[in-house]
Amino acid sequence: MNTRTDDGFSLVEVVIAMFLFMILAVATLPLTVQVISTTAVNRDSLTATAFAKSQLAKIQAAYPATPGSTTSCTTLRAMQSSPPAVDTASGFEATVTVGACPAAFPASVAVHVTVSDHGDPLTSLTTRVRVGAA
Repeated sequence: MNTRTDDGFSLVEVVIAMFLFMILAVATLPLTVQVISTTAVNRDSLTATAFAKSQLAKIQAAYPATPGSTTSCTTLRAMQSSPPAVDTASGFEATVTVGACPAAFPASVAVHVTVSDHGDPLTSLTTRVRVGAA
């Protein structure tokens, strides 16, 4: 008697398996595209926040909160008119906005840094800086 053993896959079984893999791939493709897009947005947001924090750190270093400091509100407000700082790695721009000078000194003034990418705002951070004179 002649008996046949099943030694492998037939062509039909291979085609069916490929079809099932194709359906799975098509089902997960939109999710993959969304994950890649979200990753890019998160990377830009993280870079912009780090750049804004570095700009605020520079301002806070120039205006220490020590008693008797001779920092002036006028020089702090002059930062507003300077051109925006540019991050060379990402091309992001940081603009500084300074709040109104108080009537009595010493006092603190709000400093706001906004980071944008070609005019589109990405993030903004605010801190207060101590000034000792007008």
